[in-house]
Amino acid sequence: MKDENMDILKTMLLTWSDSQVSEAWQLIADEGKRRRESASQKMRCALKAGDKVSFSGRKAGSVTGTIVRVKRKKAIVSVAGSRNWDVPLNMLRKES
Repeated sequence: MKDENMDILKTMLLTWSDSQVSEAWQLIADEGKRRRESASQKMRCALKAGDKVSFSGRKAGSVTGTIVRVKRKKAIVSVAGSRNWDVPLNMLRKES
């Protein structure tokens, strides 16, 4: 089913005008933003200072640390042997 939807989308993109492609692009961007904000909201409610979390860093790979403070869109995470990291909430995974 997923592949069928992508094939349909590809076909539609080839037949749409530039303005229709721009409108579709904006719809997809808006939905992505809504989903990220929803995930951040859920994590903000689930996390508190002292919780163990993990996230994937670009250079460091998988990193585990402890939350120092939860902010509106990010959390400050203390990582052993390193400085504190300011991590977007939707990148965090709560550890047991």
